[in-house]
Amino acid sequence: MRRAAGLLLAVLLLVGRLDALSSAHAADGKAADKTGIFVLGVDGMDPVVLQRLIDEGKMPSFAKLAATGSFQSLGTANPPQSPVAWSTFVTGLNPGGHGVFDFVHRDPKTYLPISSATLPEDPGSAVSLFGYYIPIGGKTPQNTRGGVPFWDPLMKAGVDVEVYRMPGNYPPPPSDAKVLSGMGTVDMRGGYGTYSWFTTYPVQGREHMKGDIHQVSLSDDDLDGKPDTVRATLKGPPDVFRMPPGHVPGDADYLTVPVTFRVDPEHDAVLVEAGDSRALLRVGEWSDWLPVKFHPLPASLLPLEGIVRFYVRQVRPGLEIYASPVNISPANPAQDISTPSSFANELYALLGYYYTQGMPEDTNALKDRIFDDDDYKRQVALVQQDTTAMLDLALTRFEPGDTTFMYLSDIDLQCHMLWRLGDPKNLDAPPHPARAADEHAVAAHGEDIEGYYRHVDQLLGGVLERVPEGTLVIVMSDHGFQPYTRKVNLNAWLRDNGYLVLKDGKHTGKITTGDVDWTKTRAYGLGFNALYVNQRGREAEGIVERTAAPALLAEIGAKLEAWRDGDAKVVRRAFLGDKIYSGPRTAEAPDMVVGYDKGYGCSDESTLGEISETVIEDNLSRWSGNHLMDPEVVPGVILTNRKLPRTGYALPDVTATLLAHYGVPLPQGMEGKDVFAP
Repeated sequence: MRRAAGLLLAVLLLVGRLDALSSAHAADGKAADKTGIFVLGVDGMDPVVLQRLIDEGKMPSFAKLAATGSFQSLGTANPPQSPVAWSTFVTGLNPGGHGVFDFVHRDPKTYLPISSATLPEDPGSAVSLFGYYIPIGGKTPQNTRGGVPFWDPLMKAGVDVEVYRMPGNYPPPPSDAKVLSGMGTVDMRGGYGTYSWFTTYPVQGREHMKGDIHQVSLSDDDLDGKPDTVRATLKGPPDVFRMPPGHVPGDADYLTVPVTFRVDPEHDAVLVEAGDSRALLRVGEWSDWLPVKFHPLPASLLPLEGIVRFYVRQVRPGLEIYASPVNISPANPAQDISTPSSFANELYALLGYYYTQGMPEDTNALKDRIFDDDDYKRQVALVQQDTTAMLDLALTRFEPGDTTFMYLSDIDLQCHMLWRLGDPKNLDAPPHPARAADEHAVAAHGEDIEGYYRHVDQLLGGVLERVPEGTLVIVMSDHGFQPYTRKVNLNAWLRDNGYLVLKDGKHTGKITTGDVDWTKTRAYGLGFNALYVNQRGREAEGIVERTAAPALLAEIGAKLEAWRDGDAKVVRRAFLGDKIYSGPRTAEAPDMVVGYDKGYGCSDESTLGEISETVIEDNLSRWSGNHLMDPEVVPGVILTNRKLPRTGYALPDVTATLLAHYGVPLPQGMEGKDVFAP
């Protein structure tokens, strides 16, 4: 991903950023003069939790919508991962059609994990000139999702479409519709969110953390006898003109800006200087967005602009200051994050700076215990402010006959991070294994998930009040939620059952570091739900004949479904990829999708190819709720302000409904049916 972002930045610097020109609509006016559609896509909203809160009178807007129209559970994708599910909604295709099967895919030529978001790029070549590498040729990253997004046929039919923060739409495929990319959009470093932490305290385990950890000291710059100044740096994008093509950036291969913290000698306040930006912050205070410019070329040619927020956690006795991941600036995006490319800038002109990173809530800082739950809640509130302002703007721009989609992250990430403090789905559930480490936070944050549901209810209330009469309102989620109490190392299970063999008699190791003996290994796992056969002629060192693969998969599937953790079932169902998928991308699918039962999920380590000592253990991480399971245990929701004639709807049906509303024919391969059809 970092190589992809670096190459993209290099190309953009060479050729300049060109705004996409909006093409003429294929038809004048709205298709068939229909009323419009306003869709709220609420990531992770669960039907059981929602029903309980409605019954308790805590969700009046949802209760009103359900009473006016309908509320049902909604079938999710398999596996029920956000990029898979949202790609299914966007295209109306199953993963065999759109080609997104997991957060993480694998390269069969190298056995290495690769991003599911972008197709592997060709880095091309470069000319070395005065110490710089000038790229020649190569290809910029492209979105891996196949199929036709619903907004394209609507635009061709004359429907004005606006889509805000759509997951899985980065890099944004060309389109005439106004689409702002969401989940999957990188930060300036080309990753999914690297925070910075500046502290005078030593930090244990920093090598395992997801941020840049800076242990700093105070200096007496003004020679007044009082150490009160910290000088450090903040990393931005890869220094692509200093790296040969294909080079993976190391710690020293990033552009930086200077950061200075000047501590007030009498008050708990700090003057933060980042590049040319300044902010005076008290303890517990967040800065506004500060623009910072990175300079890849001499004489400030072609600067790259990012935005960053600072949070002063502590001044005395030791200094603790957090800096957010450097987001791509919407005022002057260093790479396209929308279609047309000017849409992100248009929103900036109306809203000011806003989060552009695809997953703006800093779950990494909370997982790393840089944030406590109070810090995290304050940072989430900043994201909510952005969302509320963007939704208000979307409603202001919405006119009769339009289609608008607004993505809300309010529930998903908070369920991931806060489930340990209180199970909103089963109020009588035993304490989560990760709760003990944060028992003190239960009183203050045990009902926070419920609070995020109620915030979405407030947002829905504004939508119902403001959309024009006759507008079709749809609220939908991509999946629901379950507790995540036990983490599974699938590769360790494959090892213990004789399907995966390590070299030199090792018991632990990593696929990524060459520890697996592929001459003896028949199956391996990469991704959160994916299992692959080491197939001859497909994998680089495959040993299993294609004709023998079905019997092997049947054997593995039977053992997985029989696996017990005490009295509990670990894997609810093991799905064969060629049985659950159809379409032109089916050959790229995992051979098996492991559908874990509620409470269970693949560990992060196994997802990226690690083979640990332990096969299954308590989940002590703050990432304590999950949905990467059998789709039947995590359905989503659908609510409409019109009565639904049937039950049993799934994500592609919502997609088909958007087109059917305007009389637009469904693209070839789209599986859904209009939810209002009898």
